[in-house]
Amino acid sequence: MNAALVPPALVPWLLAELVLGFVVFCADSVGEEPRRLSERIARAAFWMFTLTTWFTHRNVVKLGRFGAVVWFLVTTGWLLTLGYDRMPLLGFVVFAQLTMGFVVYCVDALSSDLENKHWRRVLRSVLWVGPVTGFLSNRDGVGLVTATVTVWVLLTTGWLLGLLADRVAIPLGGGVL
Repeated sequence: MNAALVPPALVPWLLAELVLGFVVFCADSVGEEPRRLSERIARAAFWMFTLTTWFTHRNVVKLGRFGAVVWFLVTTGWLLTLGYDRMPLLGFVVFAQLTMGFVVYCVDALSSDLENKHWRRVLRSVLWVGPVTGFLSNRDGVGLVTATVTVWVLLTTGWLLGLLADRVAIPLGGGVL
């Protein structure tokens, strides 16, 4: 008997709940009133009410951070999808790890705390999940903006190179990239 822990029909719904809860958790880190971790987790779990409150009370700071986190996730998804569509699975996994590590390395290069600490920046790039989560939930937002701009530059560059390959190299017999 092979019973699934979660019915397949609920997987997209649960994934959407988790992502929106995570985005609300990150956006809740800004604003005038500092919240304890437990409060932020509760507000993320009930993200529908938290988001509704932000809209009805015109909490521009939290809505702005919400939009910035969503934009980072969307552009990162576009960038990784661009790679996924052109590579075998193993190549894509390596590409995704290197890409996210590069984003963290670029953000850390602008940090005065990590300016002369090359090996620490490399280590943070290898373990990129923690630093990216920090960028998304940090109060100042500089890391989030820098990460988003880095991803956007990589995305547009990759899109243009893909367009060049699809429209020029392949029709001229250059093969598949």
